[in-house]
Amino acid sequence: MNIKQKSFQKNTNSRQFIIVAFTPEQAKLAALEIQKLKPQTTGISFRDFQIKAQIHAGGRDKGFFKEHPQQSGVQVVFSPEEAEELASKMIGSTLITSQTGFRGRYTSAVLVSERLFLRKELFMSISLNAEKGGINIICNDKGFISTDERQNKTTKQHFVTLQDGINKEKMQQIIESFNLDKTYNEQLKNIVGQLFQCFLQNDATYLEVKPLGLTIDGQLIICDQKIQIDDNSAFRQIELASIEDIRQKDEKEIIAQKNFLNYIALDGNIGSMVNGAGLAMTTMDLIAQRNGSPANFLDCGGTADSQQIIAALKILANDKNIESIFINIHAGITSCDIIAMAIIKALSEVGIKKPIVLRLKGKNFEQAKQIIYDCGFNILVTEDLIEATDKVIKTAQILRMAREAKININLLS
Repeated sequence: MNIKQKSFQKNTNSRQFIIVAFTPEQAKLAALEIQKLKPQTTGISFRDFQIKAQIHAGGRDKGFFKEHPQQSGVQVVFSPEEAEELASKMIGSTLITSQTGFRGRYTSAVLVSERLFLRKELFMSISLNAEKGGINIICNDKGFISTDERQNKTTKQHFVTLQDGINKEKMQQIIESFNLDKTYNEQLKNIVGQLFQCFLQNDATYLEVKPLGLTIDGQLIICDQKIQIDDNSAFRQIELASIEDIRQKDEKEIIAQKNFLNYIALDGNIGSMVNGAGLAMTTMDLIAQRNGSPANFLDCGGTADSQQIIAALKILANDKNIESIFINIHAGITSCDIIAMAIIKALSEVGIKKPIVLRLKGKNFEQAKQIIYDCGFNILVTEDLIEATDKVIKTAQILRMAREAKININLLS
C-alpha cells in the first residue's frame, strides 16, 4: 500500500509548504496559498513553485507523460497561473518512468510545494530486515543512493532491533553518517527519531527520504519522501487504507487482490500462472533466459481453488499484450488430476482464445494428462519445464511475427 506525500508529512516536523491538488484550479489556489507565506529560506525574496505528479513510482523527474511527451513528472513554475496550466497537462495523464514500464501510471493529483534552494542533499531510508528480524537504516551524505551504491564509502548501514529501538549510541552513529557539522545534531536527532516512529506506527515496510535538504540558511527539511505500508496491516491502518488511490493500480492487480492472488504486470507477451512465489520467479527467469518476455508475475498459491484459478485465467485472457499462456503447476498438496479438472472448469467458464502450454509435475501426472486430452481444449501438456518454456516462447514468437506481417493464423483447434 503506497501513500501520498501529504499523508506522510503529518508525522514529521518537516516545514516545507506542500499542498496536494486534484484539479488544475486547486493547483493554482495552492500556489496562491503558498505565495502568502514567508519564504522558508532566509534571503530569498521571490517564490517559485515545484509541481510533482503523484504516482506510486519513482523516477518522475526523468519520466514523461504519454499524452505530453515533452513534460516530465517534476517541474518548476514561477506563478500560480503557470501552476494551473502545468497541472492541467499532468492531472488525468499517464506518466511513464523507469519504474512503471511502458504502461505508465495514471496521475490523479499533483503536489504543489515551494521551490527550495539547497546547499546539500542527504539520503535516508528505513526498511525491514527479515533475515535478521529487525530494521535497517541507510544513510548517505550525497542525497541519492542506488542498489550499486549501497556498499560505497559514503553509504552507512545501521541495524536496529525492535526491542532496543534507536538508543543514544545508535542515534549518534546515525547522525555521524551524514557528515554534517555538530550544530545540526539536534535537528538530525529530531528528524531521525520522528521518521523512525512514523515507520513503526504506520506498519511500514519501507520509508525513504530523498532528499533531506540543507537550506542555505542552515535548516534541514524533508523535501521528498515515500512510504510503503504492509498490506496485511490494512485492518489496523484504516485511515491510511481509506486514502489509498486504487487508480494507481492496474485493473488486473485489483482483481488479483480481491481473489488473494499475487500479481504484478510486466511489459512482455508471455503470460504465466504458477503455484508458489519461488516457482513463479523461476518461471519468469527461465522465460527471459531463453529469449522470451514475461508479461506478469502471477502466483495463485499452493492451495488455490477453482475460483482463484478462474480469476487468474481471466486476468491473462483479458491482457491484450499476452500472446501465449504458460501454466506451470507443481502438484504438492493437491494432485495433478485434481488441478487439471480445476483448470478445465476455469477454461470452460473463461473461454480463453490464446494458446496455452501446461506444465504439470507431481502425483497423478498421467491421469491429468489424459483428462486434458479428453476435454477437447487444444492445450500443449508436458512434464518437462524446459520443453514447456520453449514451446510457449515459440508460440508467442509465431503469433507476434504473424501479427506484424498482418497474417491471420489460429493456433487453436
